[in-house]
Amino acid sequence: MSTQRPMKTRSQSLFLVVFAACGLIAFAQSRGGNWPTYGGDAQRSGWEGADAAISKDTVKNFRLLWKTKLETALRGMRPVLPPVIQGRLISYRGFKELAFVATNADIVYAIDADVGTLFWQKHLEYSVREPQVTTSSWRCPGGLTAMPTMPVPGRGAAAGRGGPAPAPGQRGSAFVGGSPSVYAISSDGRLHRLNTSTGDDMTQPVSVLPANARASSLTMVDNTIYTVTTHECNDAPNAVWSIDLAVDPPKVRSFALGSGVGSDSGWHFGAPTLGSDNTVYVQTSAASVLTLSPRDLQRKQVFPSGEGGGFVAVIEALKFPSPVVFTHNNRELVAASCWERSLCLFDMNLTQLAKTPEIVQPTRNASSSWERGMWGNLTSWQDSDGTRWIVVPTLGPLHPELKPTISNGSAPNGSLVAFKVEEKNGAFELTPAWISRDMPTPLPAVVANGVVFVLSAGEFTRQLKNAEDINSMEERPKGSTHATLYALDARTGKELYSSGNQIPVPASLTGMTVSNGRVYFGGIDGTLYAFGIPMER
Repeated sequence: MSTQRPMKTRSQSLFLVVFAACGLIAFAQSRGGNWPTYGGDAQRSGWEGADAAISKDTVKNFRLLWKTKLETALRGMRPVLPPVIQGRLISYRGFKELAFVATNADIVYAIDADVGTLFWQKHLEYSVREPQVTTSSWRCPGGLTAMPTMPVPGRGAAAGRGGPAPAPGQRGSAFVGGSPSVYAISSDGRLHRLNTSTGDDMTQPVSVLPANARASSLTMVDNTIYTVTTHECNDAPNAVWSIDLAVDPPKVRSFALGSGVGSDSGWHFGAPTLGSDNTVYVQTSAASVLTLSPRDLQRKQVFPSGEGGGFVAVIEALKFPSPVVFTHNNRELVAASCWERSLCLFDMNLTQLAKTPEIVQPTRNASSSWERGMWGNLTSWQDSDGTRWIVVPTLGPLHPELKPTISNGSAPNGSLVAFKVEEKNGAFELTPAWISRDMPTPLPAVVANGVVFVLSAGEFTRQLKNAEDINSMEERPKGSTHATLYALDARTGKELYSSGNQIPVPASLTGMTVSNGRVYFGGIDGTLYAFGIPMER
């Protein structure tokens, strides 16, 4: 007996260690190798925490794995949207990893992620009475504009499947439950549920948005799809939308964001972000942040609480990234842009906890103010030692008052700026940690296993002829450089990899996807690129 007890104790201890390790692995791999929405999750973090193929040591072996030209339409900077990734699909052709990518030609493609070959393609026919818009402008690029989605893991949902079954007593609809599917909204405003194995419509598409609206990236959580329409394209309202798929027919609700450049909320650029309780966070063009209740979109809080804004503030705030939501020391926090080109930290009630100085140096020339400020979505991740990071893509030189601990050289055109979320003496601080090398037009970053990937899209932002005439901005880049993919050390911003001259054109201004050892993005010529570490065959 006495000799067996230590053995039993050791066995129990070993079991607990293994169980805890498995729990950590399961937490880090919560998406199961999938990337179901823009930013990878409903919180728009841009973080893939469990990618074993990518590390600071292996990223030096990154290569262009494949590229494929897709059919696009119209002119503009957004012909190809970032792909949604289904990491493991059991199809009629066996096990596959598929990248589902939409183009502005109302086409959704399924690409074999391993080799870059076409698995299927589906043209989403324009089928409403409202005439199809065939012109393109900076404000209203036309065509399909919203990145598709798969169900995002949440309360009861599994990414890649058709969403959880309806609750008891609910009749449900043909848009949820059953086979894995991907959801897309075509330019005629109809919602499609596509079979991931074949691309077929699994049910009759239904109209959920005004035709020819400019919609942002879709997110599906708990049988509800969220999106935002902006720029009043084809007279569609600027609004947040929820599409409840748990009822038949799907119930569509909206929250109006106003109109006009100088309004409270008229020119929102980002997609909605969801908190852990599915509260909807929206960044608006008056440098304010709104929270709305899940599904029914009732207004909860707004920051700042008073009315404000104006044309100058709108011009200088520029791209209005979507907020990013994360947990720090068991507390849910929100980071978003705020006045004077600063980054703000909030709690769930939009109480301001911290604010940075201005990040980017202002310009005295009003006609060039579009060249300065935050550019696109924020990215957030937690390091292996528990440090919480936020990284901001910017245009223009760093403000002299902001002094990161680590500099990776002069960055007059643009850069990534990384901040640590720290608590000192009971108060939060956003501490500037590092600034990257110079990058013309850096797109929102994605992070995998201690490596930050950022795409320098090429310099084509200096297009504003008249600061008071937004429509004068031209789509066609002049004097643009080609896109370059960089991999950076997430702790220091040091360059670990560069794609050099492998991408001959500027990048599509739509963002990136990282999943299972590969990084995906599109070019303005309609080419989809996949970079990663070559597989041994």
